[in-house]
Amino acid sequence: MSHCLPLSPQFCGDSGCSVRSNSVLRISECDLTVERRAEIRAEFQTFGSARIVDFLAPDVAAAASEVLQSFDAWSVVSIAPDGTPICLDWKDWERSRPDGRQPYSSNASFQYLFKSYPLVERLRDGCATGVLRTIAEYLTGTRFRRIVADATGHGEFIHVDGFASRFEAGHFLTTHTDKQPPGTPGIRKVAYSLNLTTQWDNDWGGQTAFWSDHDPPICLPPTYNTLLLFAVPRPHSVLYVPPYARGARLALTGWLHE
Repeated sequence: MSHCLPLSPQFCGDSGCSVRSNSVLRISECDLTVERRAEIRAEFQTFGSARIVDFLAPDVAAAASEVLQSFDAWSVVSIAPDGTPICLDWKDWERSRPDGRQPYSSNASFQYLFKSYPLVERLRDGCATGVLRTIAEYLTGTRFRRIVADATGHGEFIHVDGFASRFEAGHFLTTHTDKQPPGTPGIRKVAYSLNLTTQWDNDWGGQTAFWSDHDPPICLPPTYNTLLLFAVPRPHSVLYVPPYARGARLALTGWLHE
């Protein structure tokens, strides 16, 4: 079963999307053999993480990547000096830093700076349109939950949340465990990150790094059309993107709850 929805003309006009407004995006995944599915499950259960390369069908991955690349309604998220979360329209953020420097610093142990769009939240409040709505419906739907359950060996997931992210030069996400926020439904068990950056240089940073007091760190590049799954809580970070980086690290990220 695939998810499909006509692309919204309004969405395409706002984002600069080059896909025709009467087109339809049908979400489908790559075909995994029984043997490959077993390998992914064994990898997750052994190491607490697994990657599914070429997760989406090529045309679907290309369409999703194009939409995120041209999307313009991002917010910049960060932390103020007093530890208060910051969420500003990216244009307002740029106006607040005419010299190009980050206008805020924080003594908090957990810090971050990147662009974000609350994909699933916009779906649930009825504001999602076009391709982003189709993607959000897919990520929160039964099919995706079953794929992740099969890949991880977990039971049925009752809730999925998530957002789109864009890391550019100067962006980062320091070490954290994805500990579940109070008041969220179910028990957060698995984190997912579907990378949709078509061209990324390893020297541009942005790798997902897993940290341990006993084992060597694991550093994973944001490989295009690769779904990364890992058990939570687990210490991890997104490495700093240096000033000379010329691209944007795009991903769909979130958590599945039992």
